[in-house]
Amino acid sequence: MAKNNSADDKRNRARENARQIAANQAKKEKTAKTILYTGIAVVVVAVLAVVGVLVFQQSKPAVSPANYVSDGITVGKDNTLVQPLKMPEGEESDLPAPTEEGAKKGAATVTVYLDFQCPGCKAFEEGNASMLRKLANEGSIVVNYKPVSFLDRMSSGNEYSTRAANLAACVVDSQPEVAMDLFDALYAQQPEEGSEGRTDEELLKVAEDAGVDTSKKLKADPEQTVKSCVTDRTFDKFVEQSSQTALDDGVEATPWVLINGKQTDKTSDSQALATEILKATGEFKG
Repeated sequence: MAKNNSADDKRNRARENARQIAANQAKKEKTAKTILYTGIAVVVVAVLAVVGVLVFQQSKPAVSPANYVSDGITVGKDNTLVQPLKMPEGEESDLPAPTEEGAKKGAATVTVYLDFQCPGCKAFEEGNASMLRKLANEGSIVVNYKPVSFLDRMSSGNEYSTRAANLAACVVDSQPEVAMDLFDALYAQQPEEGSEGRTDEELLKVAEDAGVDTSKKLKADPEQTVKSCVTDRTFDKFVEQSSQTALDDGVEATPWVLINGKQTDKTSDSQALATEILKATGEFKG
């Protein structure tokens, strides 16, 4: 009888041990699942936070540089920035009206879409800049320059078109009086297509050599200087959006030139272009 009791005790102890082992295993599994689910929750929250930031950044309106109107700058007499002859509906500007700076009543608007990486744009400026500035100084025209970034692919991943257009926006915002000097300098220092575009440091050096004070604060964002505007690419989204607007408006390449809103193909013939412009102003005698 004692032997049977001993056997029963062993079986009972074995069952209890098995129960405890099972209980401990279940507890461990529950703890592991808790840790796993907590970890997954943390990861999900982190991912959602990142997605939320990206969505918020994408939904934020582009910061527009001061002195830009309708995605460009308008230049009158002595390279002075003025308002467009016809202000776009809903836009405002603190710049003087063209007539206040010597533009004639019948002045024409010459619009130039440009890309600072574009050799054709450089050639256009070299062939026509003096003629355009002469007509602007006489009050016959105002020139509307619209930088775009169509050629980022031509700078070996450097996105030079966007970064150069961003620099132009930084400078136009803070120091409009040297805007055209910067444009000239960017063309003079234009990297070859297919090569790596200028670094931030090189772009800032080009700006400084053109008379830009890179420590000057922006009007659109007083916490930024021209230097930080370049390194932070403050107007990248503005450049992206204005480039897309140009495409939506039918611009197919650069340079793309309009005279009073009508495209001209006389971009490589300065005399023919001048004649077409003067016809638009009513001043052509020939």
